[in-house]
Amino acid sequence: MDQLPPAAAPPPSHHSGVPVPERQWGMFAHLSAFSACVGIPFGNIVGPLIMFLIKKDEYPFGGAQAKEALNFNISCTLYGL
Repeated sequence: MDQLPPAAAPPPSHHSGVPVPERQWGMFAHLSAFSACVGIPFGNIVGPLIMFLIKKDEYPFGGAQAKEALNFNISCTLYGL
């Protein structure tokens, strides 16, 4: 009744399975918050909002990231008041 040792687990994958364009739009959504730094009033909220409204149907991952960026920037704006 020899038992075989458990198989070694495969190394963790660093590839998320999300296509590159979706990840790029997610990154752009987060980076669009920096538009407030160049003088656009409430650009930290408007940038992610525009990204969310434009890309939410085309790229679900990008839309979700834009929603997270929007939520974060609204929260930071309210905390700063």
